[in-house]
Amino acid sequence: MRTSILNSLKPDIIVEMLDMAVTFENWNKVMETADVLYQCVECIRKERQEHRIKGLPLPYIHTERPLIYYHGFSLQMRGMAHQKMRQVDQARACINRYVELAWIEELDEAGMQVVQEFRHRAQVNRYALEIEVGHAELLEEYVNFLLEHPDECIAGLRTIVEAAVRYRWQIDQVLQCLRVRFRMSPEKWIL
Repeated sequence: MRTSILNSLKPDIIVEMLDMAVTFENWNKVMETADVLYQCVECIRKERQEHRIKGLPLPYIHTERPLIYYHGFSLQMRGMAHQKMRQVDQARACINRYVELAWIEELDEAGMQVVQEFRHRAQVNRYALEIEVGHAELLEEYVNFLLEHPDECIAGLRTIVEAAVRYRWQIDQVLQCLRVRFRMSPEKWIL
């Protein structure tokens, strides 16, 4: 895409478009839109870098979040699309890219928080991906992770149950462990 077009795009609007494509489960559109977001942010980053080198004031671009967020989000969405399309190696490659975003630019405190958030997301998504493709040997490790991060429990439980059905795993112990830990009655386990 041409630089002039990329400069006119707003990252937050592209994020909204990505969210809509995810809602409609249009994974090809997710990939395409994630690429546009990545290119847009790269264009902004390079322009800022050129201004720094030349000692010029940085161009102002209003965004709701630090620029690094859009890098991570574009990679995460691309990874999700690959995962949904059963393109496991490509999904892993995307996760490996957004797990380490700190190299992108000089980061302030908000940027470092975004880096930490994407490290966490990468860990969550890596576990989910590996469980989805049948790596039962990671089940105990994943459950321990969920026990440490209760806000991930419902999505993690869904991943485990879907994999258990697909691969015919016995997960009674896993379910009991999570139920006891979170004091959930079986009626609350509607996914």
